[in-house]
Amino acid sequence: MKEGLGKFDLNLLVAFDALMTERGVTRAGRRLGITQAAMSNTLRRLRTAFDDALFVKTGARMEPTPRALELAGMIESALDLVHEALDQDSFDPATSRYVFRMGMVDYTAPLVFPPLLEQMERNAPNVTLEVANTGDFHGEMIESGEVDLILSRVEDLPPNVHHRLVREMPFVVLFRPDHPVLAHGGATLKNVLACKHVHYYPPGIEESFIDVALDKINAHRDIAVKLESFGMLPTLVSQTDLIATINKAAADVVAPAMGLTSAPLPFPCPPLQLAMAWHDRTEHSQPNIWFREQVQQALNAPRPQ
Repeated sequence: MKEGLGKFDLNLLVAFDALMTERGVTRAGRRLGITQAAMSNTLRRLRTAFDDALFVKTGARMEPTPRALELAGMIESALDLVHEALDQDSFDPATSRYVFRMGMVDYTAPLVFPPLLEQMERNAPNVTLEVANTGDFHGEMIESGEVDLILSRVEDLPPNVHHRLVREMPFVVLFRPDHPVLAHGGATLKNVLACKHVHYYPPGIEESFIDVALDKINAHRDIAVKLESFGMLPTLVSQTDLIATINKAAADVVAPAMGLTSAPLPFPCPPLQLAMAWHDRTEHSQPNIWFREQVQQALNAPRPQ
């Protein structure tokens, strides 16, 4: 950038964001409430400030240059922080258009989304929720500002990341009600180990609680399929003789929907500890305080029977 920050017109960043969204001078001007001529002049100033064309005419649209694409994420994050600062004392969920960015390990989706989305539609109908599948805890996504909140198993947190334990979830065995082994003999240790397993392990998890627990009793399960995504697991269990070991909260949601059965784990294993984690910069943010409470309420909501 040719100008120092002291001489730079920060309104140009708002104009840049409008151009990235609208991909046209006229539409961007309309978004900002200014004329096409004024928007064209603003684009010239942006090009001078960043010494790049930034947006070039391609057919009926203005397409960003590689330099504009590099700037887009940084400018969006900067504007989000400014909006957050201005919204601190005036956040009203009923009228806000705030964008909440949440990272989560995907097995938590069926636990939190149905009640959370119902709450948000009722209490904050104009906000937007952006969700990223983070796998196990990724501190760098919080530190970079890519997400405001992560819902996952968290360990070894950096000092600038806060967390709250929101749920402890024991593990259960998930299987078809007509499973050739478990339907008749029950989910005993012998029968569970005799079956083939589908194993779900989110990215970032190096070892399974289940296998660590089995090692302690000198036992081993036969894993036939490994999945990094939870979405396919219920289907595989419902349509094959594979069984799975998952947390009870997730099983209570997917088992009725997929016509599956669950049974207590036939060997000792510590429960899965689910936590919310957020960066120090959003600790006192009124929108984010409100959102964290919404997530907590959703996790505490009674499940339909």
